[in-house]
Amino acid sequence: MTTRTAWPENVIARYLTVGGATVDLTYQLTVHNPPQPYATLAKCMGCPATEERSHYRTYYSSGGFVSDTVEEHEPDAADAQARTWAQAHAATCRALPKPSA
Repeated sequence: MTTRTAWPENVIARYLTVGGATVDLTYQLTVHNPPQPYATLAKCMGCPATEERSHYRTYYSSGGFVSDTVEEHEPDAADAQARTWAQAHAATCRALPKPSA
């Protein structure tokens, strides 16, 4: 049986790896006041693997001109991509959790 502990501050999702570490999802925040999320970060707490997905997507028109680009804010798509990566990584990572100090 595992012991339940509180998640670290700002963790929005957590996946358990095969080795017992976790992959934590957090938002990367701007330095603005107030801070705003600009990306979703998936970080393995047992190994150096990370994946960052931007909340912004740039779409180009068929002409390819810079003036025809559109940037859209899509945080749900970034969250979904980060969750998919985190789950796939957790299913194969055998790193043990880092010892706490």
